[in-house]
Amino acid sequence: MPDLPLAEVAYQELRQRLLGGQYLPGQLLSESELASGLGMSRTPVRAAVMQLEKEGFLETLVKRGILVKGIDVKELYDMFDLLNALYLFVLERMEQDQYEPDFERLRYYLDQLIEASERKMHREYYESGLMFMRTLLSTIGNRSIMETFDRYKDKVLYVVVAYRSTEGSNRPYTGKKLYAEIYRHLTEGNYVEAKAAVQASKRNSREELLRNGYKV
Repeated sequence: MPDLPLAEVAYQELRQRLLGGQYLPGQLLSESELASGLGMSRTPVRAAVMQLEKEGFLETLVKRGILVKGIDVKELYDMFDLLNALYLFVLERMEQDQYEPDFERLRYYLDQLIEASERKMHREYYESGLMFMRTLLSTIGNRSIMETFDRYKDKVLYVVVAYRSTEGSNRPYTGKKLYAEIYRHLTEGNYVEAKAAVQASKRNSREELLRNGYKV
């Protein structure tokens, strides 16, 4: 990114490291270490950290360092509830108004997700799943829905990648079954079953969060 200001370069790089699970919730970073790792002075790094603080990823602790923040539990539940409501709304509109999704794009992200699961690539797996659902949402051409989804998708990605990186799971990569089911139901024009799959996924996600101590 040679044409970007250094502060933007630092911001983009640090953000990608957060989304990729290289920095995990609870970890303390130092401005000097970040600057050294990025090969730049502390000034652009400080500006990048301030932006990431506004987005809720980092928090500067006086005389202690820069804390990588977790996501508030209630915010986590609210994000999942909101996104699932968007999915169901769009599926309802698709059924009523005969919208046809971009099957080629959906298939692309489904294949990417399956490949990532086979290679045990956490970020790529969850990112492909989110892009699959983003493609679904784009079907009805509602800009407000897309802006809402984009506002939260990176927070969701951050949470699930960090969780898998620290806690793991005895049921990793099971989401690919859900996306395959949704894709199949859509190709068959079976919106009732597609909505049922999304609702079942919401229940399963909430149950898994509860099993692992995420209580409101």
